[in-house]
Amino acid sequence: MKPVVYVDLEVLAGDGGGESMPASILAGAALDVLHGAFRQRPGRYALALPDVAPDRANAPGRILRVFASSRDDLDALIAAIGGHPVIRDYTRIGYPRPVPGAFSGPWIEYRRYRIPSQKALRKPGDTLRERRMQAAREQGLPFFQTRSRSNGQAFMLYVRALDAATGDAECQPDSYGLSVSSRPFAVPRL
Repeated sequence: MKPVVYVDLEVLAGDGGGESMPASILAGAALDVLHGAFRQRPGRYALALPDVAPDRANAPGRILRVFASSRDDLDALIAAIGGHPVIRDYTRIGYPRPVPGAFSGPWIEYRRYRIPSQKALRKPGDTLRERRMQAAREQGLPFFQTRSRSNGQAFMLYVRALDAATGDAECQPDSYGLSVSSRPFAVPRL
C-alpha cells in the first residue's frame, strides 16, 4: 500500500463540560470503528495523527487522518463506517484529497507502542509492564482508550510519532493502521 490519497475524520466534541464528551474519548470510539473497517480490508489503510509531533507530549488530537492507495479504497472505507452512530454523530468526514504528486517530505511514522498485558508477563514480579507504562507517561505518548473485541478487556493503545527520512517503504499497517517495529513505514506529514 502506498499513501497517495487521504481523508480526515474530525472529532466533534466539547471540552468535556456539560453533556459533551471529551475529544479523547470520542477519538478512541472513532478509532474502534476504523479498526473494525481496517480489519475487514487488511493492509489497505494507514492512520496518521496530524496533531501529534515527535519528541513532544501529545494528546491524540481531533483529527484522525486515513491514507490509502486509491480513491476506491477510501470510498469503501467511508461506505463501511459512514452510518455508524459514532462516526455519523460525533465526527465530520472530510473530502478525500490526493497527496501532492511531487511530495518529497517531511515523513512521519506512527508506531504502536506495545505494553504487555498482565497475562503476558513471564514470571511473577516481572516489571516490564510497569516500566513500559512509566516510559509512555514520561514521553507523553498519546493514547486511545479502547476495548478488545476478542476478550472484551479495556486497554490503552499508545502511539509513538517518529521522524522518518523517507516514505519509500511499502506500508504494511496493523489492524489499527499503525506501523509496528517489524514492519516500519512512514506517511506524508501534511
